Amino acid sequence: MLAGVATIPYIVRGLGTNGYGILSIAWMLLGYFSMFDLGLSRATTKFVAQHLNPAEAHRLPGLIWTALALQLVMGTVGALLCAPLVPVAINHFFKMPANWVGEARTSLFILCGSLPVLLVNNALRGVLEAAQRFDLSNYVKVPASISFYLMAAVAIPFGIRVSGIVMLLVVCRLAATAAYFVLCLRVFPQLTNGFSISREAIRPLAAYGGWVTVSNTAGPIFGYLERFIIASVSSVGMLTFYSAPFELVSRVVIFPASVTAALFPVFSYHGTQEGAVVSEMTSRTVKYLLFVMTPITAVFVFFARQILQLWLGPQFAGQSTVVLQLLAISFFVSAFAYIPYTSVQALGRPDLKAVLDIVALPAYAMYAWWLTKHLGISGAAFAKLLSAVIDAAFLFLFARKLGAFSVKAYISGPLLRALLASLGMIVAVSVVGACHPAIPFAVLLLGVCFVGYAAAFWVMAVDSNDKFAIKALSRQLLARGQTLSLR
Repeated sequence: MLAGVATIPYIVRGLGTNGYGILSIAWMLLGYFSMFDLGLSRATTKFVAQHLNPAEAHRLPGLIWTALALQLVMGTVGALLCAPLVPVAINHFFKMPANWVGEARTSLFILCGSLPVLLVNNALRGVLEAAQRFDLSNYVKVPASISFYLMAAVAIPFGIRVSGIVMLLVVCRLAATAAYFVLCLRVFPQLTNGFSISREAIRPLAAYGGWVTVSNTAGPIFGYLERFIIASVSSVGMLTFYSAPFELVSRVVIFPASVTAALFPVFSYHGTQEGAVVSEMTSRTVKYLLFVMTPITAVFVFFARQILQLWLGPQFAGQSTVVLQLLAISFFVSAFAYIPYTSVQALGRPDLKAVLDIVALPAYAMYAWWLTKHLGISGAAFAKLLSAVIDAAFLFLFARKLGAFSVKAYISGPLLRALLASLGMIVAVSVVGACHPAIPFAVLLLGVCFVGYAAAFWVMAVDSNDKFAIKALSRQLLARGQTLSLR
């Protein structure tokens, strides 16, 4: 997130609005191409987590190798299917100046060729996360994610155009894949005994992954369809005024994504047999996501114009303020949808989310197109918010049916008090924003609001068990810090 904030203004100036629009489409497709893994990454994480107990550990090598082989095949097939569609997309879908057509075409062909690497990369990371080795995963994921922005920023002074930047991004992804593979061999040394395909592993992987495929296919469409609509209804240049605030505010999903990535293997391990454990962890996760997401979202909503003015200048502040506000609320809602989405899939019902996506996607396409046509990029942002609200509502309903959380927890106890504290935080930030203070004074007032919110949250929402765990963790971190300083 910090790398994006620091480099996006420079990248926009260096590539221009059309060049940055093409690069944003490339970033988007790198995420969207995960649809070709047929849900195997998620299935791999789930079933590896289920087989971690000693009685079933002997099945892990066959399961992992089978998953990797299937990913490689799917990536190759996907590349062959996508490549012929590149000229169609360039010539008949995107609106751009003629001098950018060649760059866009070359960039998309490079992305198609990267599909096998992309899918194997996701599967290997899933294996590490199934073993809850998030430390090893982050050794690779953090620098790889930062490189998506740094590579573009570094390439611009050397005259490297968009297609060259996309090639550098693919090379970075290939290096990350190799690193993940080495780490998987370290965590599961039995993989070095030889390559093997498990026929009995194919069926559960395919059955579970089939439903996840629907969500994996629909998810990126829900996530990025409005960008294609903006590029088609308006222009690639106008897309920049939507993409820049989107890239900024979308980084807040690192919080729910990080938590649910840790919860998924745990939920998979416990399954439906220990629903009370899953429900209790769900309510606690919602509570602490409130603590993290509320102040971030409040600042984006009530200080959107000031943020854009400082970050990208007055033109973006005039065009994108409402977009940033609506997207901030949208990602706030989506953050909480991550939790029931994770529990529904971990408890073996990915079909529920898949059916929801099948029903909701056509409706989203229609109202997103209508709102964008009549309200421009602000309409596209509103469509995103409406989609997030509908999705979250149904996912929480599904999770409740599966026993993954209790409604009682939301209307009483620590979680209700957390909601009240968060509401007070929103009101406080809105008052500060309405006063239009100078930026240094606004920062000071917001700091006071944050400290007060943390104190109120600690008193009202943190129960005795949480306090004990937090204090114990603090002591461990302090002791570890002292040990490192002595070394």
